[in-house]
Amino acid sequence: MAEITTAEYAARHGISRRRAQAAAAAGMLAARRVGAQWLVDDATPHRGHPGRPLSQRSVRAVECRLSGNPDWANGLSRSERGRIQERIADLRADPMPWRRITNWTRTDYRKPSGYQVAAADLEDLRADGRLVRAGVSDPRSGISDAGFLEAHVAEQDLAAVEREYLLVATDARPNVLLHICDELPEGPLPLGTLIIELAHHDGARERAAARSLLERAL
Repeated sequence: MAEITTAEYAARHGISRRRAQAAAAAGMLAARRVGAQWLVDDATPHRGHPGRPLSQRSVRAVECRLSGNPDWANGLSRSERGRIQERIADLRADPMPWRRITNWTRTDYRKPSGYQVAAADLEDLRADGRLVRAGVSDPRSGISDAGFLEAHVAEQDLAAVEREYLLVATDARPNVLLHICDELPEGPLPLGTLIIELAHHDGARERAAARSLLERAL
């Protein structure tokens, strides 16, 4: 492969040299370090910075597109539809698509709340009709953990669920993660929603599951 310096790559694609160097260091470009400089594969396309968050409208469109919803483009202009298709192509080409997804959705995503619950109550909580399984607890994730539950709960039901199961809020090693929402979604969750939830986990298994489901969606 032909290689060029980050300065040459930056000039060719109309970006700053510093941005090109940062992209190479972060693994966003096919590059290798030689001494004090990075050499970039000349064929590497510039797809823009994956860290720019999307509007809520664009997040919903991407989510629907990944879910296979044929109406994902409803209400979007021609240019908006084109940008969504470009983003889907970016996901296809990205070896670490979870990073792009989390950056796109970081202003829209609501982090789940962590709780501790007695192990004996987990099965009853899992079967409670006020919860819909999510993230790692969705069977499509392929991650089975009888000692952990991730689910959605409507905000209007949260206090009652906390009280009935003696849930204790914690950020330290929770065994329950609850996504608190305005209205409880129907289960199973749309595939795009599940992919986004798994992408926001820090674990390698969860990210691998997000990538596997993404490949299925695309």
